[in-house]
Amino acid sequence: MNSISTILMIGGFVVVFSVVLSILNQTHLLDGLSHIFSPVFSFFHVPLEFAKPFLSGIIELTNGVNLVAAIPVKMISISIILCAFLLGFGGISVLLQVFSIIAKNGLSIKTYFIGKLLQGCFAALYTYFAFVFLPFLQFNL
Repeated sequence: MNSISTILMIGGFVVVFSVVLSILNQTHLLDGLSHIFSPVFSFFHVPLEFAKPFLSGIIELTNGVNLVAAIPVKMISISIILCAFLLGFGGISVLLQVFSIIAKNGLSIKTYFIGKLLQGCFAALYTYFAFVFLPFLQFNL
């Protein structure tokens, strides 16, 4: 019974955050947030087409990775690096799923959040270095 309850809770988080993401898209709040973060993307020489899908991935992992992968820009290596960060970080939805489970044990979500943020950064950094130092991984078409 406990495992069924946990599975339903996790599925509920995915549905709720998909709805939140849809509301943010419909109200154009996600567009506004992407314009706020555009200097960060410009600093890293990432096209601004990636801002909205990347922010979607920060909120909810599955939809965000799908949106980043579906961008028609011919810079596959940037898509892969951003997806590596998102998969390492997990998104706010995953963070709250974990928090709902560890809150019962008195563990700190702050440490977990910092660890997941570092994991996302290291995943993106390692992926970037793989593209730079391994010439057979040059996927930009």
